[in-house]
Amino acid sequence: MNEKKGKVIIIGGCPRTGKTTLSVKLVKSGLGFSKISGDHFGDALLGNFEQVKTLLESLLEDAGAYGINSIFDYYPDNFTLDDIKKLPFKDKLDMYFFGFPDIPVEEIKYYIKYYAVYTDWIYGCSDDYIGEVAKRIYDFNIKLKQDCEKYGYKFINTGVGDERNSILDSLYEEIIDKCKNT
Repeated sequence: MNEKKGKVIIIGGCPRTGKTTLSVKLVKSGLGFSKISGDHFGDALLGNFEQVKTLLESLLEDAGAYGINSIFDYYPDNFTLDDIKKLPFKDKLDMYFFGFPDIPVEEIKYYIKYYAVYTDWIYGCSDDYIGEVAKRIYDFNIKLKQDCEKYGYKFINTGVGDERNSILDSLYEEIIDKCKNT
């Protein structure tokens, strides 16, 4: 009997690039995805290479043994693309890195404020602080794109607004097709 193997998918990127939106949609797909958010672990996990390596190894074991699909979504600032390069099993991971390096800082700031809901970490922050965050996001988007090019990882310019949603829908279909044909 040829049983399908599960997938371990890493989705990395800055805030507001669509990581959680896509992850939640995949969880709801009915293909048995579980989602682990690096946001919930923070520096405690992501600042420790061995712990992240062990977590990802465990997810890969479950994918192989039980056909479990898993998503690890996170902001790759403490566990960098250079760290991923060091993983001996990186070729077994499906990796997607999201960003919007072509969007100017003021537009990023607008979208942060426009899409913020009361449960978001940024909700209710001062305009000046949101401007600082937008600048950090802009700078990180550029670095992330450069790092993806350097290491050969898939970088997806998700854009913002309706453009972003269309790109995420296409990526969702791509991932679902891969999972069904594994």
